[in-house]
Amino acid sequence: MRHDHDAITREEMVELTGTPIKSKQCDALRRAGIFFMERADGHPKATWGNLMDPVKYRNQEISPVREDEEPDFGAVFNGGKA
Repeated sequence: MRHDHDAITREEMVELTGTPIKSKQCDALRRAGIFFMERADGHPKATWGNLMDPVKYRNQEISPVREDEEPDFGAVFNGGKA
């Protein structure tokens, strides 16, 4: 990754989506909620900023971590419920 405004290369797109097929790349990006432009030749084009800040997760409230929640350490150390 370079900068938010840098475009993801075709090689990087194959690595990110797991497929060299452009229609399946578009499907993978849609499922992930990542904004992209579909070029006239069918290849998806996105920036690193689009990848790092997917539309799907923008403006969502982050649930606060409750301080009274604590892991069940008994399960970890004793192999069962404490």
